[in-house]
Amino acid sequence: MQTHIIRISDSKDNVLNVKISDILEEIQKGNDLNWCILFLDGMPSPGKGNTVNDYKNKINKSKEGLQIKWNDICFIENEFFQIFETIILGCKNQEFLHRYDNDQEMYQSCDIVIELIDCAFWQIFTKDQDLKNRRKRAGAVTYWKRRLKSFKMNSLVWRDSQGVICFG
Repeated sequence: MQTHIIRISDSKDNVLNVKISDILEEIQKGNDLNWCILFLDGMPSPGKGNTVNDYKNKINKSKEGLQIKWNDICFIENEFFQIFETIILGCKNQEFLHRYDNDQEMYQSCDIVIELIDCAFWQIFTKDQDLKNRRKRAGAVTYWKRRLKSFKMNSLVWRDSQGVICFG
């Protein structure tokens, strides 16, 4: 199955308003996947410093990442004042939840890879047929423009083998 890329960024004011929970809302069958966090960096919310720093270290120093339940992923953002970078994998086959030497192999092997890069943009690599087909249906432009407004974003780029389509 082909992997497609969704890139969400904000070119105005260099502020990214999209949270993990906003992205997870778009994943229709998250409970059907196994999840793992490979990397996490950010500033803890006030009063959560030691706990969050221990959690970050546990993830970042782990051999294979930290496996996590679908319902627990959203709660991560509540522990952080700001998340700077993260890599989250979602796979039907649990054996694909591990660190990769090659990012391209990771993108091809996993059903969903969610990356936040330098607080600047999200990249979502997905094999999710519904998400892919949403782009092809009539009204897709309207759908994505509506999502942009709900995120208070200025740009969203969908990139796949058929080219690049920009909204916003």
